[in-house]
Amino acid sequence: MAAHKKIKNLLAALALLSSAAAVAAAEGRLVIVGGGAHDDVVMGPLVKMAGGQKARIVILPQASGEPLESARDQAAQFVRLGAASADWVIFKKGEADKPENLAKFKDANMVFFTGGDQVTLVSLLAGTRMLQEVRRVYAEGGIVSGTSAGAAVMSRIMLTGDDRLAPKEDDYFNAIRSSAVVTAEGFGFVPDNIVIDQHFIKRKRQNRLISVVLEHPGTTGIGIDENTALVVDHGGSCSVIGDSLVTVFETDKAGPVTADARGHLAASAITMRLLKDGDTYVLPQAGKAQ
Repeated sequence: MAAHKKIKNLLAALALLSSAAAVAAAEGRLVIVGGGAHDDVVMGPLVKMAGGQKARIVILPQASGEPLESARDQAAQFVRLGAASADWVIFKKGEADKPENLAKFKDANMVFFTGGDQVTLVSLLAGTRMLQEVRRVYAEGGIVSGTSAGAAVMSRIMLTGDDRLAPKEDDYFNAIRSSAVVTAEGFGFVPDNIVIDQHFIKRKRQNRLISVVLEHPGTTGIGIDENTALVVDHGGSCSVIGDSLVTVFETDKAGPVTADARGHLAASAITMRLLKDGDTYVLPQAGKAQ
């Protein structure tokens, strides 16, 4: 009897491991778009990844100042590119979890965040069942995608776009310095040691991303340019699609970070990578050398 019980327990444990492995294998993709004109060069492959004529897409336009217009435009493009359906959810603060809103995610295999203000998006979705539904779609093999603000929310350390040291907007991020870049907590779809930035080359945002990664030792900064996307598989393998580049700043070997009296940050051995369409990359694991 004792031997039989041990075998039964072993089989149960193996079943649990198999189930966990199946869930991990099912986990989907992130498609992180750097903003811009939403050209078909990125959106076409995105619809194909979501299943083409089987793609059932839910759009979350809450970051936009004109969410209904943004949702309609984006839905029309997805349908034109062959998606089976493209619906959207618009809601006020505190109303995300209404049953009719959550029902739209039931059969979705892709969720798309539009551009706008990432702080607004986080304030409306953080801690909601709707965000849990987005995570469920991803965990069950679907795609979570976003552009501009919808890209910024992908990392746990989220760039808000504000510079606390700049006296006026024209002076934003004109140096690599400490205590300048305002961050908040994003949704954290990528590992916690990854920071995402967008419109990167077009808007010359290298100063703010380098500042952030130097202030958070061991992090890797990924700047995605307009009309370009980083496709992240569940294991951390990435590929680039689009018209421009993805810039990567790796700081795991940067050595000590120092600052002068004016707060300018300095470090050695920062690694920069420039990735074009078709190039691949593997996200570094937290706490491990690359």
